[in-house]
Amino acid sequence: MASDVDPVADLLVPGLPGLLDDIDQAVIVQDASGRIQLLNRVARRLFPDLDLGDEFGPEEFPRPDQFQHTDECQHSGKAFVTTAGGRRVSGRLRRLAEGWQAWVIGDIDLDTRGLDTRGLDTTGEPAGQQSFMLKASRELAAGVDHDAAVAALVQLVVPVVGEQAAVLLPAPRARVSWWRFAGGAVQPAHGVARAPAARTAPVLASALRGISADTITVPPGELDALAAVFGPDVTERTPVVAAPLRGPDRIEGLLIVVRPLAATSLAPLAALAGPTIGAGRRRREQARALAQLQAPLLPPRPDALPELSGVQLGVAYRAAGELAVGGDFYLVRPTRDGGALLGLGDVCGKGAEALAESGRVQHSLAALMVIEQDPTRLLYLLNRALLAAGRTVFTTLVLGALQPAGMGCRLTLATGGHPAPLVLRDGGHVEEVKVPGTVVGILPGARFGRTMITLAPGETCLLYTDGVTEAGCHTAERQEQFGPGRLAACLRDCAGMTAQAVATRVERAVISWLGRNDSDDLAVLAVRAVERDG
Repeated sequence: MASDVDPVADLLVPGLPGLLDDIDQAVIVQDASGRIQLLNRVARRLFPDLDLGDEFGPEEFPRPDQFQHTDECQHSGKAFVTTAGGRRVSGRLRRLAEGWQAWVIGDIDLDTRGLDTRGLDTTGEPAGQQSFMLKASRELAAGVDHDAAVAALVQLVVPVVGEQAAVLLPAPRARVSWWRFAGGAVQPAHGVARAPAARTAPVLASALRGISADTITVPPGELDALAAVFGPDVTERTPVVAAPLRGPDRIEGLLIVVRPLAATSLAPLAALAGPTIGAGRRRREQARALAQLQAPLLPPRPDALPELSGVQLGVAYRAAGELAVGGDFYLVRPTRDGGALLGLGDVCGKGAEALAESGRVQHSLAALMVIEQDPTRLLYLLNRALLAAGRTVFTTLVLGALQPAGMGCRLTLATGGHPAPLVLRDGGHVEEVKVPGTVVGILPGARFGRTMITLAPGETCLLYTDGVTEAGCHTAERQEQFGPGRLAACLRDCAGMTAQAVATRVERAVISWLGRNDSDDLAVLAVRAVERDG
């Protein structure tokens, strides 16, 4: 038996044995020859047959269950889980100076309340559960999305709670989406598999549907249902337990652990992770729904614009805030005569409210364009339609009818309270096209004027929203808008550029002007006449 005094250790550091007796982990220190030079109080209790001077290693344990090299201990030796002194313990080898080394060994709690305990060692005492749960809450909260939270969960489990871990989440068409992690892996594996069937795996199927709310031991006869997740040898790696991941209103999935080592931590960990995963799922579903709602309103990209004979089109678009679409919009509808109907508008407001109103305006305008192609009459019809719908938000809008004309093109413009279009002429000067008109959608007596311009090859007409001219640069020295003057100067510098290059140049000029200041929605549509093919 060990003596009460460790003379070599006391010579190395006076009082060290007494200090180590106060900690709740077993510490066994060996010299360079492998012989024990220190046994603290917990080590003597766990290993009553060991004494100073004995040789010691993992092979001395009664039943070594597993040895694994984890990222943390690659530089310091082996980590292990085994049974000693009637307890499940985990240990780690720490390299010391001059060939000495220390084994640090701690109890693993195996309280299995709520489990089928056949095959489980249920003795043990809680050790470090509070700090583990604190770490778990931090790492789960750090998951920026649903998948990141699930990946963090399976990595938390190994090796503290179990040898391997997986999360099963319900997926469409009788499938489950799974994440799995095992000791030594760098990242969790992810895949999709058939969901456990009620006929062949009733316990798993019930747990996945939320019928069984308690932590369960998976019956050996149902382990084949997990072979796609853990591999075919899962049937030989019992016990396997599953804990429900309960969200606020449903079971989000199952946390499955192979060869659990700390069952007391399993249920609290699942209870902590369930709401986090549920919140991530709801955020993902909301993001998908929002993307689907925004998709029809996304303005066409430059490569999706229609090709028109004798005309180039260029566009630029930026939405303020976090949404992909805002209150600004543009549209291009080809006509049967080889021309097109053009529209560029700005709904008052920002964010979701402006997006919703922009959708109403665009849908109404698209429907009206089926029966009317004259820009002025379109504005009158749109104004009446919006008033009939009880709208209280106004829109500014410029519409254009583009038609081939000789060597260039003719553009008939009508505006409703919108900034005046600009034209870059062949000689390099810029003209402002003033068209009278009131805002659209709130005034029964609104009036809309019209004008017609001709673009010769190489000339460009620029339509834009006030997000361009009203872009503000606010510093300690000045508060100034981009303004019509800077826009005209920018356009003059675009002589000879393609329509898309013009739109991009204007957008970049505004962004550069803004710096870090907040911006409004921005939309630009450039129309440039070019020589016709043939």
